[in-house]
Amino acid sequence: MKSVYLITPLAKKIPMYKDVDYVGVDAGSLRILENHLPLKFCVGDFDSMSSQDFEKLDGYEIVQHPVMKDETDSELAIRLCKERGYEKITLFGAISGRIDHTLSNIRLLMYSFPEVVLEDESQKIFLLKKGKHKIKNDYRHISFFACEKTTLSLSGFLYNLSEKSINVQDIFTVSNSIAQEEGTVEIKSGSVLCIQSNEK
Repeated sequence: MKSVYLITPLAKKIPMYKDVDYVGVDAGSLRILENHLPLKFCVGDFDSMSSQDFEKLDGYEIVQHPVMKDETDSELAIRLCKERGYEKITLFGAISGRIDHTLSNIRLLMYSFPEVVLEDESQKIFLLKKGKHKIKNDYRHISFFACEKTTLSLSGFLYNLSEKSINVQDIFTVSNSIAQEEGTVEIKSGSVLCIQSNEK
């Protein structure tokens, strides 16, 4: 499976993986170079970079877009990666900083690119659809939010559920934790956002 990490300008400590391409979203390109990782190519309008910083990208493939546009740089980067055959796409640094940018990235995940994973240094967001899913106990906290009317079962958690119906306005599935090495999430119908966090 062809994998890519899209790095935003808010990324700091970027995880290092083999067999993963690193693509810069605007000034996220500099974050990749600062972390001594291979930069595959760069996407964005680059309005947040000085001319001196932009010169540091000489020699790399740059896909530049106009500043005045309807899409965000992250959306354009995701679309380009899908066109280039990437199947596993992680947007890193996507849930830090401005709340409007965070919400726009979450909406991209919910409504346009359900296969994308959003991450920062301590949190992770992804979409779960109908079926049975195993989740490793890698984070302190885990929450689920219905994207539509959903029937949800949880086992191996501090708070388990058995075929519980949840709606988009429900928040009682916030701040759970996995009590074993892994937890099992079964969705009979609907879909949920899964949010994992190591924040206090």
